[in-house]
Amino acid sequence: TKLPPDPEGTVTWANLDSRIRSGSLSARVLSENISGIEGIDYDLMYEDLRRQLNDIANAQWYITVMGGDDSALANAYDSLRDTFDDLKEGEVQADNADVVWQLNSTVDQMVAAGQTLYITLVGLEQQAADGQRGLAALDRSLEELRLRQTLGQVSQQTVAQLEQTRVETVSQLNSLDATIRELKVQLQNLIGEAPTGELELGALPTRSETVWEVPDYEAGLEAAKAASWTLRSAQKALEDAEEDWKDARSDYRSSRKQYLLQQAEHTWNAAQLTYQSTVQNFETSFKSLYDSLANYEQLYASAQSALVWQQSQLDTVQTRYDLGLTTCSAVLDAQDEVASAQSALDSAWRDLFSACNSYRWAVEYGLLPAQGA
Repeated sequence: TKLPPDPEGTVTWANLDSRIRSGSLSARVLSENISGIEGIDYDLMYEDLRRQLNDIANAQWYITVMGGDDSALANAYDSLRDTFDDLKEGEVQADNADVVWQLNSTVDQMVAAGQTLYITLVGLEQQAADGQRGLAALDRSLEELRLRQTLGQVSQQTVAQLEQTRVETVSQLNSLDATIRELKVQLQNLIGEAPTGELELGALPTRSETVWEVPDYEAGLEAAKAASWTLRSAQKALEDAEEDWKDARSDYRSSRKQYLLQQAEHTWNAAQLTYQSTVQNFETSFKSLYDSLANYEQLYASAQSALVWQQSQLDTVQTRYDLGLTTCSAVLDAQDEVASAQSALDSAWRDLFSACNSYRWAVEYGLLPAQGA
């Protein structure tokens, strides 16, 4: 089902993937290259190469009859023949399939990075909202302190210290706003929009809107490894090193140059170790990502409990205020505590959602977040 387009000046999570793929100039260039490779008609290519080989062979015969030098044509024939044989044996098709795999993986990485940027921005905007709430609490405290100063209960220095805290808070919020604008420019570039820094982000899907089943570690790991271009690239490097080693062994039998064989053997051994290391790092990263899911689930549940507790505290304070047993300021403070608990819950959900999204990218596309990210 095609989703409705985002209103002008906005971007939603649901449409982010498609907007990056269709809006990013880099992604579009890669997609054109992919389409070009996938559109190759190998049967026509085979017949074309065969005709070219025949034409070169006929030209060589004519030059030979005329007593000329056909070495240039011989080199061209050999090069074209290698391509022809590779095409006949399916090597060209396999190599092109790997190129398409790599290009698709590059586009997928761009989309995954864009989603990470989106989640980061949602978090920063929440941080800015929390900062504004904190600033409002500071203003209430300042108003109270200034009143108490006029009554001689606190000193000017005490008021000045809180005023300085307010100045620093405003400065930090301005810096945060600048960071948000800068990151929004990056996101606008990814979706092909004018880089104004003005962009409204839709909310992330809620827990109830997110379909998530307990993952199967072994099945997930196998799917991730099968989809990973990183592992495929490492395997290709290993296969190339093995071919070089086999060639060196053949050359050694004919030339008796032992040092060349020794060098090839060391290169081959290093390639095997490099491949093993790549697989090991991949499996370790995947395990870390998988384990993080349970941790984020626990933190989310804890944040839910904390919010329920703070809400009960607010209810108690509100009841006391209604009975005239506490001040309006106490109610406002309790409301701030509830808002902080809600913010913490939103943050916990954002972390869990991000981890689940990263796990999906790993299983379906073989993409893993950088270690420590």
